[in-house]
Formats: sequence, C-alpha cells, structure tokens
Amino acid sequence: MALACGAITGLTGCRPDTVRVAFRPPVGARFRYQVDVTKTRTIRLGPDAPQRTVDQARLEADETVLASGPEGVRVSVELRRAGSAARHFVVLFDRAAQLTAVESIEGLPASILEPFGLSEIFPAAAGAPPARPLAAGERWRIDDQLQLAGSAPARLRGGGHLVRLGVVRGHEVASISTLTRLPVTTSTDLQGGHLTLTGVENTASGATRDLGDGAVEEASSTTSGTYRVDLTPSTSQGTPVAGRMTIEVRSRTRRLR
Repeated sequence: MALACGAITGLTGCRPDTVRVAFRPPVGARFRYQVDVTKTRTIRLGPDAPQRTVDQARLEADETVLASGPEGVRVSVELRRAGSAARHFVVLFDRAAQLTAVESIEGLPASILEPFGLSEIFPAAAGAPPARPLAAGERWRIDDQLQLAGSAPARLRGGGHLVRLGVVRGHEVASISTLTRLPVTTSTDLQGGHLTLTGVENTASGATRDLGDGAVEEASSTTSGTYRVDLTPSTSQGTPVAGRMTIEVRSRTRRLR
C-alpha cells in the first residue's frame, strides 16, 4: 500500500500506513462504466390520489480524460441508454473525484438526462474522500458547496469512512462508505405554469476505488428524498396547487474493462 502513496508526483508527507484516494488519471485515460438505476416516485397534488411511477434503466458511459492538473480533471462522456440516442457532454472533477461542474450536454441543459440525473451516473462523486492521506478505518466530515443543474446552491453535509484496504482482480483498492444529507430547492418553468420543489435528500453510498488512479471500480447508492411541491399557474386566473413528492433512487455502478 505504500506504493499507492509514493507514486503520486508532488505529494509528500504520506505515512507508510496511509493512502491517497485522490482522482489522478493521466490525460487520454479511458474508463467504461455500466450503471443500473431504479427510480421510484410518488406524487400527490391537492386532493388527487397519489400517483406512483417506477423507471428502470441500464446506462453505459464511456469517459475520456481531456485534461488533468492541480485544478482538477476534465472528462468527456458519452452516455448511452437502450432506445435513446447517445448523449455527449463534458464534466469537471476535483482531485477527490468530486463532480464540480457540467460544461455542456450537446448544448442542452443537464436536465436532459432526466429521469436519471448526474448523481446517478456518478454515484460516488458526491461526498468524495478528502485528498489528504487516509488510514484504514479513518472517518472524515463532509461539508461541500454544490451547484447542481436547475437547483439553488446547497451544502452537502455528512460523513465518510475508509472501511478497508484490499486487492481486487490484482488491483490495490480502498472501500469507502458515506452518509450525506442535501437540502434541495429546484424551480422549473412548465407549459402553463411554474414548478418548485423544496425538500431534503439523504444518500447512503459505498464505493471501491483503484488506488492506482483513484477511479471508481464499483459503487452503489440509495437516495431517498421528500419534497414539498408548489405548482403556480402562469396566469392570475389559475389556482396554485400544493402537494408532496417522495423519490427513491437506487443505483449500482460497475467498471468495464
């Protein structure tokens, strides 16, 4: 495990019993992932009966590293889903593999990925481990400022745990678990009205990361959200409608080699 720390150019002060799990792929590196996602949504507006929908999908993502440096990692992504055209976009990660920005999705907003958002495609991004050296069993606090597409800025808070170090298929890896809480406020213009969601998302996730480059090998994530729904008509003649929505998203990610 000492090699995982000593091989990082420009990083010093790493004890032999610690590792760094920072995301540090070389330019040109390519990663392929398969993501299975199930999203269950129940919504009730006004006096109407609740409506429940379940959406399942298998996604495949091909990622190519465009730039890698002290400021972070810029990655081109091609996302495919059966029955839909492939989507191309560019994302930015910091050195801990935290997803920090979406540059473009073929000129379209990030919401084009609905009903599966970027947090499902990159389940290990939120609450990524700190860049400092970590020992097996070590815990850390998570307190990140996030800017998600279509949402107001919010703070992601919680905690992480480096559960164990090990070897999987000949690769030295670190297994990490996180629990996070994220307040969410989104506002969307609809035909004939305006929709606002206000609530909280709680996420439990686990990931196995390759210590060679910090890339995710496997990950799973469960997010539960409860939201107040306010639907405001675009004309003064309409009647505002309030309601409640609950969402549960389960995802499992596997790196393809």
